[in-house]
Amino acid sequence: MSAQTDLYDSLLADVVTLTNRPDLSAEAAVAIKTATLSIHARAAFPRDVGTVLAKQVNATFITSLDAITLFPRLRGLSTVRLCDVNYNPLESPEIEIIELGDIYDPEYKTLKSNVAYIAGTNVNVRSGVAAYGYLVEYLASPLVLRAQYNSWIAQLAPDAILYTACSIVFATSGNEEKAAAYQKLVDTRFFPELVQNYLTSAIR
Repeated sequence: MSAQTDLYDSLLADVVTLTNRPDLSAEAAVAIKTATLSIHARAAFPRDVGTVLAKQVNATFITSLDAITLFPRLRGLSTVRLCDVNYNPLESPEIEIIELGDIYDPEYKTLKSNVAYIAGTNVNVRSGVAAYGYLVEYLASPLVLRAQYNSWIAQLAPDAILYTACSIVFATSGNEEKAAAYQKLVDTRFFPELVQNYLTSAIR
């Protein structure tokens, strides 16, 4: 046993207790994974941000970083900063995070510079200054397999995940009334509490 499996098993036991459906334990396990990913993805929580320094062999103006290797479970970029020869972040130019469809300047129809964007499994960066590395802050989804389960929300404020999982189990079993009631608790109470305590600057 480990802290990860203990946390996962505790959630699973609570879902089975609240739904009173021990016969749906397999469905509850799937629901926990789904609920965990869903709640983390509902906001850009600072605790989901990871930082990686991607070093380059040679200074470059354009690079394509392998997200699978460098940014596991990437779901969005927070900031990208260029680094000098000593891998210290540069103050300028500022790199703008854009969407793939926004890479061209609308007026001149040329590729934008000083931008970063996700394309497929790569993070692409185009800059007006050659960089020896990139300091990337990115939002990562949690690991949800039992042996590696690592949700800080499940540790610190589990109700949003727990009741979302219960709602999924109820919906799976055809009890739409209870599914809606549990989801309403998540939307009106547990998720707002999570946002208030962990997304705003009220607590640092």
